[in-house]
Amino acid sequence: MDLSPLHPNLTVDDPRAAIDFYVAGLGAEVIDTVTAGDAIIHSDLRISTAGGSSTFTVAAAFPAEGAVAPAPDGGTTGSFTLTVDDADAAHARAVAAGATSTQEPGDWFPGFRQAAVRCPAGHRWFFAQVADHVTPTDVQRASDAWMAEQSS
Repeated sequence: MDLSPLHPNLTVDDPRAAIDFYVAGLGAEVIDTVTAGDAIIHSDLRISTAGGSSTFTVAAAFPAEGAVAPAPDGGTTGSFTLTVDDADAAHARAVAAGATSTQEPGDWFPGFRQAAVRCPAGHRWFFAQVADHVTPTDVQRASDAWMAEQSS
């Protein structure tokens, strides 16, 4: 099995529905699934974008083991960023497949366009379209400006 070096595990209440969304909304490919009876208890998926290929697991919640899914409209402890060729198209595809927009596509600064959604399983996904000329200094400058704006 060819998994990426960092292979996040997403806990969801309904793995079958989450997998269907990740395929339709994010263009994921199902590598494998493990079932117990009719329930999917583990699956490996791959997403290929402008930034390369990454894998992740979608697994059922097992609260007794400490694996709980986020509430679809509650807080989350993490998020995922996909580097894409077209943030607008990625956002539109995810929303059409059932995600809720949390950030409409927009330019953060010249060369960096971003959008965000919350998938039906409750996880946050960002779509970042980044031009080759963008530097860490550009990102820092934009971050400083954003923080200053939030404080005023």
